[in-house]
Amino acid sequence: MKPERILLSIAAACIVCLAGCSKAPPPAGNDAQNAAAPAADTVKQAAESAKTTAEAAAADVTKQAQDTAAAASGKAQEWIDKARSLIAENKFSDASSTLQQLAGMKLTDEQQKLVDGLKEQIQKALAAKATSEGASAVGNLLKK
Repeated sequence: MKPERILLSIAAACIVCLAGCSKAPPPAGNDAQNAAAPAADTVKQAAESAKTTAEAAAADVTKQAQDTAAAASGKAQEWIDKARSLIAENKFSDASSTLQQLAGMKLTDEQQKLVDGLKEQIQKALAAKATSEGASAVGNLLKK
C-alpha cells in the first residue's frame, strides 16, 4: 500500500536524522560502548514508534477503503432494489434503465449475479410482451 510505504520512508528518515543528530565525540575504550547503548535504545524506540504510527495509518486507510466500498455497495443495492420494484410493476424499460446506472459501479459477486438475473428476467418479459402484442395484432387483422 502506498501510504504504508510513505510512512515507513518518513519513519526511516526520522531515525537516520535522530541517529545523526545525536553524534558526540566518541569516548575512549569501554566508555564508547557505554555511550552507544543509550543511542541504540533511542534508535530502537524511534523505530518502534514509527512502526506503530505506520500500522495505525495503514489501519485507518484500510477502514476508509472499506467504508467507501460499503457506501458504494449500499448505493448499488438501492439501484438493484429499485429495478426489482419496477419489474414487479411491469415497467421493464424503466427497470432496464435503472440497471444501466450500475454500469460503472463495482458490485459484489452476489450483486452481480442478481443484476444478471434481473437483466435476463427483463429480456424474457420484453420478448414475451412483444410476442403477445404481435400475436394480438395478427389476430386482429385476421378477424377483420
